[in-house]
Amino acid sequence: MLNRLITIICQLLVGGTFVVSGLLKAIDPVGTSIKLTEYLHHFSMPWLTDLTMAMAWALALIELAIGLNVFFGRNRKVFVALALAVMAVFTPLTLYLAIANPVDDCGCFGDALVLTNWQTFGKNVVLLAATVWLVVRNQRVVLWLSPSQHTFYFYGVMLVGVILAGIGTWHLPYIDFRPYRPGVSLRSALDTGMDDGSPIAPASAQVEYVIVYAKDGEQQEFTLDNLPDEDSGWEFVETIERRTSEPSAQTQSSAVPHSRSAEGINLRLFDADYNDVTGEVLADTGYVFLLLSPDISQAGEHDIDCIEGLYEYSIAEGYGFYGVTLRNDADVERWRFRTGAEYPIVFADQQVIETMIRSNPGLMLLHDGVIQWKTYLSAIDVQALSSAKLSEQSYGQIQPIDRKERVFWIILWMVAPLLLYLPLNLIKSLINKSKNEKENCSR
Repeated sequence: MLNRLITIICQLLVGGTFVVSGLLKAIDPVGTSIKLTEYLHHFSMPWLTDLTMAMAWALALIELAIGLNVFFGRNRKVFVALALAVMAVFTPLTLYLAIANPVDDCGCFGDALVLTNWQTFGKNVVLLAATVWLVVRNQRVVLWLSPSQHTFYFYGVMLVGVILAGIGTWHLPYIDFRPYRPGVSLRSALDTGMDDGSPIAPASAQVEYVIVYAKDGEQQEFTLDNLPDEDSGWEFVETIERRTSEPSAQTQSSAVPHSRSAEGINLRLFDADYNDVTGEVLADTGYVFLLLSPDISQAGEHDIDCIEGLYEYSIAEGYGFYGVTLRNDADVERWRFRTGAEYPIVFADQQVIETMIRSNPGLMLLHDGVIQWKTYLSAIDVQALSSAKLSEQSYGQIQPIDRKERVFWIILWMVAPLLLYLPLNLIKSLINKSKNEKENCSR
């Protein structure tokens, strides 16, 4: 009896964890792709970065498939073995990540549940032990559904996973677990550092900026006061922020910074001369459009008319409009040439922009420093938006995303295949019964 109870617990634990992990990866495949890119760069495999989106989809759907089969006890030999193979690979990998700490978190559950590397390793040890138990006690695994019920339910839930992944890839994640969400005051977060109002030290007392340039295949670091001449062959690579010193208690009590991480918010905007313009952008008490592009060289040009219409509308109404992208002068000039962009373009860290928006490009609207909404460009009706002032229409209001409501809908979609199976199976039985009766009458 005890062994059976342990088997059921292990079955639900392993299967449930794989299902949740797969679903969360399906909700935000772009985020999974970003995390995979970090891993590939660390392990010196940058040539695979073009495949990270396909890998993100595959990882999400594979985990979901393993989880569903283990949880409901179907095809137990194959899928318990697959679960064991996955855990046998990822458990030592997460041990290495915990020791070397090349990334902040493994990304197992996306932004919904961020675990430290040691917490992830501990979780994997427990799952590995539970999976080994299921291998040993394979014949004791409980079958919760009949074969036909499981088949119908399995493909129904996998379809849900594909739909969620499609929404997250080509639009925005169905559930936004990231900190840059509608209703958040960027100015307050960056001024106080925490939502509870506790002050932090000014950025200048804690960090310094190092600019990395490359020439002839060699990279070199420069300070803001000693930048190389790009005409001599130096190419910009990245901006690095380094902590220099911890603030004193006196500094903490009096400082009001304009840029600092707060619940994941760490936004710094720079102009072409590396001047920090974050405060200037967020100080605007009116409406400000932010055209966000993590990589402007890959930004879609099919939305150019939409961007031009929004920019002309912002000029006519006196609203702010900024392009925000990774610093790469050649890509920016190429974008301006192709699109005729006249709006100011400021620069930010690519990872920060990718946290703010998943689409490339995407649009975020601020009002008095508060995020009103963010979306992909094709979702905007420019004609309707530009028909009146933003203060006089729904486009000018905060459009919050109710996480609880969307979680409810996902749970409902997960249950729906089982609910659909019963009436469909009944209809099938009635059809077969009617068919058999006709055959008997014909005899």
